[in-house]
Amino acid sequence: MVVKLIKGLKREIRPCVLKYMPYFVMSYYFMEVLYSVVNTPLVGRERAIVMDVNEVLGHFYTTFDVLLTIGAIFLILGTRKEASGVTLLLIGRVVHRLFFSIWTIFFYFLFTDSLDMGSLLMLMAAKITLRDQNEWPQMGESRYQMMLLGGRLCLSSLFIMWLDEGMETFFSIVSIGLLLFISLGFHCKLFAYLTVVALLYHDVFSNHWSMLWGWNDTLLSMQYFSLLFCKIGGFLMLSELGGGKWSIDGFRNRKAVKWEKKGNYRIIKSQAAA
Repeated sequence: MVVKLIKGLKREIRPCVLKYMPYFVMSYYFMEVLYSVVNTPLVGRERAIVMDVNEVLGHFYTTFDVLLTIGAIFLILGTRKEASGVTLLLIGRVVHRLFFSIWTIFFYFLFTDSLDMGSLLMLMAAKITLRDQNEWPQMGESRYQMMLLGGRLCLSSLFIMWLDEGMETFFSIVSIGLLLFISLGFHCKLFAYLTVVALLYHDVFSNHWSMLWGWNDTLLSMQYFSLLFCKIGGFLMLSELGGGKWSIDGFRNRKAVKWEKKGNYRIIKSQAAA
């Protein structure tokens, strides 16, 4: 009875996670737009100084970035052209990194963008999962599996950033374990849930809490909160979608199905002989 109840709850929760977690992911990009719009004079001036150009060009780039992100958000959440929306976000992110990256910490930005990309890939996979499989494009299955693989590997960059911070020994061991299990796709759903717990500890309950509400600017604090939601959304979608075909879990599932079919064949054969 209890097992049936748990399975029933999982069937009800799974569509909700896949349906609403994309909004968690996109909240980060929405807050980026809101911050740029509210602080347009400041943001445009700062970008002009970094690019060493006229202030007008700084405001022009800010407007371009805002419109590009708004268009991407609409395509991802309002249509079935999420791939086009993600492409727009990537174009904006690449341009932004070329102009404004501090090259001495290039690898930090690389892992940060990889983490964002992982959440976006999980978002695309979630939206595809919610559709009827008859509506999937040609070669949709292989594309879907590539999204799960790429999303899982990109999300694993979070643990590398944690290790680079030089956290306490226990949390470093936890980070190494999660890195191995998530990247290899071993009990991926379980360890994705555990990652959310570790993420809440790291960002909310440890000394990193100041990155969330330790700012005088309310919008900036909200932007960091939305980044936390983006990461949580990515790992919760991973917890529902699993590691996919190209993971240890996928290999074990294929092997189990193969043995189950072989066992059924033996039963049928023995019954026929009888």
